[in-house]
Amino acid sequence: MFLTLNCLCAMMEDYITREVSKTTAAIEAILKEIVPLVERKVSSAEIHDCVKTELAGRLGLDIDTVLSKDDFINVLVSEYGFGNDSLNALAELLYTMLRNDEGKDEMHNAYAKAIVSVNKWLDGRGVTFSATRHYVLEEMNRYF
Repeated sequence: MFLTLNCLCAMMEDYITREVSKTTAAIEAILKEIVPLVERKVSSAEIHDCVKTELAGRLGLDIDTVLSKDDFINVLVSEYGFGNDSLNALAELLYTMLRNDEGKDEMHNAYAKAIVSVNKWLDGRGVTFSATRHYVLEEMNRYF
């Protein structure tokens, strides 16, 4: 039995859509896990460890290694199947991690810059603003 090119393309598109949805769902699940930690004012180191462990376990993603790359957004898109919703969820996750973190260490700055980069990338592509993107960009632009 032969599959037509259109059929193969449609199957591939469906597969990619499902993978992006899984990525977004995983990030949103991690976000739901850390919000109570942030509200209880758990240390930023514990929250960071939780997020790193969950991203590695659910997506095979070492967030610190990926964010250290100049083209980290392209890496997330091409190697980890991130779409606009996944990137938006990641920016929200990183922002939530930093909410109670008063530190200005290397990790804090890397995450803050990543938040700005993702939001500007999404904005540049005309992606509808999330509920928090404008606020986050305004706040982060004070620092970068």
